[in-house]
Amino acid sequence: MKFTSEVISKRYLDKVKSWASEVFPEGFTLLMGKGFYNGISEDSIIISVFSEQKPELNRELYHLKQSLKQDSVLLAKYFVDLEVF
Repeated sequence: MKFTSEVISKRYLDKVKSWASEVFPEGFTLLMGKGFYNGISEDSIIISVFSEQKPELNRELYHLKQSLKQDSVLLAKYFVDLEVF
């Protein structure tokens, strides 16, 4: 399965996976998407993590942002009532 795009290179994706593996060793899911910034579409990666903890991620996200040379990294937190069958 091809998981890279014209904008998101394998090297970029490898940095994201390496970062997520270190910060979320219990597991995570990567989703590819299309984001929109100032009316322009761009490829995006969403890291989805289910956790009962509320880890402090400011420092880790700053390092990811610097490593990827991004202007910003979006963090969205949601309460989810998860049931596994």
